[in-house]
Amino acid sequence: MKTKVIIAVSILIIAMGCISKRNSSQCSIYQSNIDVAHELFTHLVSDGNHHYLFGAVEENKLDSRTNEITIDRSIVGNEKNLTPFSENIPGKCWAVCQTTQNIFLISEQHELKDGNPEFSKHKLYRISKESRQIEELYEWNQGNSFIRDVYFDSDEIGYVFFRPSGNPLDYQFLKTNNGGKEWNVIKLNRPVNVTHRKDEKLYFLSYKNNLKSDWIYSVDKNNDNLDSLQLDLNITDFSVGENGEYWLLGQEEDKTVLQRYANGQTTDVHTFSNDRDIFPDQLYKYNELIVVIASQMDENMLFGFGGTKPLMFVSKDNGLTWDNHRLDEALYLKPISFYKDEQMTIYVGNGKILTCKFQ
Repeated sequence: MKTKVIIAVSILIIAMGCISKRNSSQCSIYQSNIDVAHELFTHLVSDGNHHYLFGAVEENKLDSRTNEITIDRSIVGNEKNLTPFSENIPGKCWAVCQTTQNIFLISEQHELKDGNPEFSKHKLYRISKESRQIEELYEWNQGNSFIRDVYFDSDEIGYVFFRPSGNPLDYQFLKTNNGGKEWNVIKLNRPVNVTHRKDEKLYFLSYKNNLKSDWIYSVDKNNDNLDSLQLDLNITDFSVGENGEYWLLGQEEDKTVLQRYANGQTTDVHTFSNDRDIFPDQLYKYNELIVVIASQMDENMLFGFGGTKPLMFVSKDNGLTWDNHRLDEALYLKPISFYKDEQMTIYVGNGKILTCKFQ
């Protein structure tokens, strides 16, 4: 009997070791060569060959009309060496997406109009990855407008979630089939928060009178049909799977949880905290890889005044087992990019780049 117990314990230890090895990721932090004099980086996109990091330059902090967007590029596998990619673009980087050949960028720019120095407009640019040529495509010149996100399926077909006023019920879904030079307008008439794309549909998170983000809407790209689904969770972020499946990150009373919705039923996948000490932020899912970004209150930070520290949870087996990565050197996790289920790249402050390889 004693021998059987020892064998059983040995098997358990080996199994736990296999789970840990299977679910662990190779993460490294590099000190990059970028200029940290302006510590404001807003977006990061990656393809199989390069990373593109978008930052901001404020020549005069009292006059937002002087803002410019910087773009630096590094080779995948050599993230610490970034070089200027193109000329600066006026304004502040508001939304970015990419195709195989181009980067599409929306800039928020301010100008003096009717005595108001903060009158804002948005401009859409296309930047060639090969020639680095910058082309201005379109301008939204409506003052109090807001861009939620931009997507391009190809260099000709694109979509924008646009709000022409300060009213959250004024959101519109814009479509172009000529590279952003002209846009068709579909009125949504509801708030738009987090957005995602999956196959032939675009999805967005919304809320109603209680301000609880528990509605997910889908817009069919082909016929503009709008479908909706209401869930019980106060959702922070979500991912769309196959055959009507949703993965939901959010808060259920005091708990921070990940849930899966399929076939009309919601099941709990993992609970990250039973108290309100962890705040969910971002969810990424590709095949069986799941990455959850969160933050946690820490009273020991800022010389005892308290603050938040970033957290990252990774599962490579569809949520069965999890690895809580230590991020001691990270001040924050923004901006962040993912390339399929192969690599995650994040700017973590003080000129440092974090990379995690999942293969």
